[in-house]
Amino acid sequence: MRKYFMTAFILAGVLAIATSGLALEKVAAPMNADGRSDAWDAGSTCSVRYWNTCTGWVWVWGPWADGDVVGLVLEACCPQGGVLDATSEYCWTGSLPGYGYTGTVEISTDNGSGCPGALIAQQSFLPASGWNTQLWGENVSGNVVLTVTHTNVNAGVIPDVITWASDHPAVGPTGPAACGFCYPTTRNANSFYYGNTGTGTFCPGSPAYDGTCDSAWLWSGFFSCTISVEETSWGAVKNLYR
Repeated sequence: MRKYFMTAFILAGVLAIATSGLALEKVAAPMNADGRSDAWDAGSTCSVRYWNTCTGWVWVWGPWADGDVVGLVLEACCPQGGVLDATSEYCWTGSLPGYGYTGTVEISTDNGSGCPGALIAQQSFLPASGWNTQLWGENVSGNVVLTVTHTNVNAGVIPDVITWASDHPAVGPTGPAACGFCYPTTRNANSFYYGNTGTGTFCPGSPAYDGTCDSAWLWSGFFSCTISVEETSWGAVKNLYR
């Protein structure tokens, strides 16, 4: 697995503290007005997301290399099975046009350890800045794992410019630490780096730890259940992460 060098630097006038369990650089940035999920929230039976940006800050993670795999475990919100309608991912910095950054986004079963198991479906993926949504319409049961594999045709010539946003558990440039304030300190890790397809993937993955708590990618999943989910049951679970 390749090594990253951690640095503290200033981006857009915001002082960043670059410490990471992933050994990636990360930068604190204010979340803009587009920090919502997606219209699929209204059309699906239930949605799954773990991020919480109540303090107004996010971490921006990068750089990534050709073959890097990042992912999110989507816990089943349809007890009797259902359809995965769509997934959405918030990309802070999208790919440059014309440079062949197309990667893949995949839905897999959970192998029981929070890692991709059997492949359910995949799509080519050229992430743009902001929300990126994929339509699936796949029957699923149990937890699924959403992964993105970075592909840079110009590897070694032009670096991958794509950066992913996560919530910001640690103390931000302003306000309190989100972890323990916006959500419990016991929130389970669900967002991972799974290694590199060229140098070796690993399981379990490395959580996006920011020095205080595990961060959650700004990614979401939307499901239509075979049997409707009672608001009092799944709603109580979702409230833990809002």
